[in-house]
Amino acid sequence: MAYVALYRQWRPQDFDNLIGQEPISTTLKNAIKTGKIGHAYLFSGPRGTGKTTTAKILAKALNCEDGPTDTPCNQCANCKRINAGTAMDVLEIDAASNRGIDEIRDLREAVKFAPVDARYKVYIIDEVHMLTTEAFNALLKTLEEPPAHVVFILATTEPHKIPATIHSRCQRYDFRRIRVSEIERRLMDVAEKSSIDATAEAVKMIAVHADGGLRDALSILDQCTAVCEGTVTADAVRNLLGLVGHEWIWKLMEAVGDRNAPEVMVLIDEVIALGKDTRQILIELALHGRSMMLYKAVPDADSVQMYSDDKKVLESQCAKFTYDEIVNMIQTLQLAANEAKWAAEPRIALEMALLSLCRRTGSDTVEGLLERVKALEALIQGNGLTALIPSAVKAEPVRNVESASSNLAQKKQVVKPKPQESTEPPVQISGTPEEIWEAVLKDLIASGKRSVHACLAQGRITLFNDNQVTVEFTSVFSKERSEKDDYRTIIEKILLQLTGRQVRLNCALASSPSAAKAAKPAGTGKDEEKVHPALDAAIKIFGGRAIKEEKDGEA
Repeated sequence: MAYVALYRQWRPQDFDNLIGQEPISTTLKNAIKTGKIGHAYLFSGPRGTGKTTTAKILAKALNCEDGPTDTPCNQCANCKRINAGTAMDVLEIDAASNRGIDEIRDLREAVKFAPVDARYKVYIIDEVHMLTTEAFNALLKTLEEPPAHVVFILATTEPHKIPATIHSRCQRYDFRRIRVSEIERRLMDVAEKSSIDATAEAVKMIAVHADGGLRDALSILDQCTAVCEGTVTADAVRNLLGLVGHEWIWKLMEAVGDRNAPEVMVLIDEVIALGKDTRQILIELALHGRSMMLYKAVPDADSVQMYSDDKKVLESQCAKFTYDEIVNMIQTLQLAANEAKWAAEPRIALEMALLSLCRRTGSDTVEGLLERVKALEALIQGNGLTALIPSAVKAEPVRNVESASSNLAQKKQVVKPKPQESTEPPVQISGTPEEIWEAVLKDLIASGKRSVHACLAQGRITLFNDNQVTVEFTSVFSKERSEKDDYRTIIEKILLQLTGRQVRLNCALASSPSAAKAAKPAGTGKDEEKVHPALDAAIKIFGGRAIKEEKDGEA
């Protein structure tokens, strides 16, 4: 008989044996007990967390000869056929290879027929997000109102790629990553029942590397049994997975903490010579940095899973860094890991990251400033220059970081006095309204507000008194634009500066040809009356004059 992989041998056969998905199994069991069986389910979550397994258990629960029941017997003919994958009424479809509209049309025709042996026809569509848009559209009506004997179970690792119209027709269940402790217990149970000798450290390393997927963990354990002739050890797992190992990571972090760049370069050369992947080194350094960050913030957080759980090592290495330095270190390592993924020479990214961490100064934090002050005081005392230290510093040294931080915060909160505004009155002019208007136009040109000048050049003052000024425009656009709040504010401000009076701008439209003619600026005669309006506006904005083009034969 052919060998069967561990994850297939030990696949859960009922809801009670599902690992890490208790909320989902409880909900489905209660739905079966009360007869509230949905016509379509959507199972989403990371790989290896039990989506397809749960779908098959649900199919058995619906079609068991003792059912529908929340505890399938696994002994009747229907349960055995489903376990063996030979049931004609439970169809498992791979959407990655059957993703077209033709396959979905065939499915729509097949669902009309009654089950052959079972109570329900169950369609399990795996990786359903791979279906095309046309296939999804063809499935919509059938998925919404299938025959009473049909149940759809859609499984996906990328639910965001599924149309909202499909979501709304299904009951969605989100499968979470399985905890490391739960994977450890399952691996130890499988190892014991399969006569596999594995150390606790090796099992924990597999559980951590599985990243929440029980199927991946069982596959790694299966692979380790083929590599190891006897006991599965941590070294065997580390070599199989290409992991760097805690010892090398601790040595590198120790050298970085001591800012010992030569030692860092030697360690990098040795660990790469052992065949370790450069990006894996950066990832494990970042994971160790996370352990240091959590220990620095919450030393007693034993419930949080960490890469490094040796408290002595964490305490020793955390003493070499401030909290801000640890956070900055993690960010640097993660950026370097991303760069190493695409770099032509990943080793350069590793060396740059670690050397930059060795050269950290920490001068941007209060702790870094205190370290520099202490170093300077030690240097002065060692050279016999104690007399140069100010007496205030000797009498009142900085006691701790908190007091320094509070002093720094108080200094930052000091409000600088506002500079006194100039009391000199603006230069004012007096004259006729036309002269004032010319001064306004010149001020707009001088201040670079040519667009405002282009609008105002189309108008002329018809009324000017103590509280308002009325301007008539020849163009509807110029009038309406000048009335806007932004242009109005600019014009009224210039008038205030020129006249010393707060006046209100009123805009009107010229109603007679004579008024329109009067609003035009002085020209050069007959030729200027023929200038195109667009050219006239350009001249007003940029200056200059229009030159009439001479035709051939003209003098």
